[in-house]
Amino acid sequence: MSLCPPVRSRNHHHRGGLLVAALALLLTGLLAPREARADGTFIDVHAGVLAGGLTGGGSAGTADFFHQIGGPGVGAEVGIRLLILDLSFRFMQTFNSDGRGGTISYIPMLGPTFEIPLARRLVLRPGLAAGFGFGTPGPAHAPLSADQISAKGLLVMGRLGVERFFGPVFGLAVQAEGGYHYFIGGSGLVNGAESDHSSGWQMGVFGSAVIHLGI
Repeated sequence: MSLCPPVRSRNHHHRGGLLVAALALLLTGLLAPREARADGTFIDVHAGVLAGGLTGGGSAGTADFFHQIGGPGVGAEVGIRLLILDLSFRFMQTFNSDGRGGTISYIPMLGPTFEIPLARRLVLRPGLAAGFGFGTPGPAHAPLSADQISAKGLLVMGRLGVERFFGPVFGLAVQAEGGYHYFIGGSGLVNGAESDHSSGWQMGVFGSAVIHLGI
């Protein structure tokens, strides 16, 4: 009796086992968490400067606060993230053809932010946030007083950002965000009648340089 068929069968099963093992190894490598920065942190204190632009619109049409101050701007943001929960504060100064335009402050914004490693020092950050905001129709002057503030209220927004780390502390990021606001005051006329609120959408795209300190 020939022994060849059993040998071929054993070789066939051996090759099949190697293929399964190779696929399992590849899948494990793809799903395994990869280091985004030199030190993984549970608490991340972050501060940065940002530049970009924002706009918006809503029930008040061109009188909507975000439409009024929309345009390019620069600002600063500080915050602290505990695991996935991020608390942040932001101030932004916008500019128009006359120079400095209006300002917008988020104090604070709170919500989940996820950090998904894409490569060793590259992370994707989707997130949601809600909080309070207020703005001035023109440049803010210290000390800030109530008569400078033209609108204040609630905001919710979604965020999607990518950050490239250069060491464990410093990173450069790009972020897009958009959501809904309900502001009281500063809304002008709606259908010929004065309105005391302004609600609608807002969106922005920003680049930022960020410093991270954490444990």
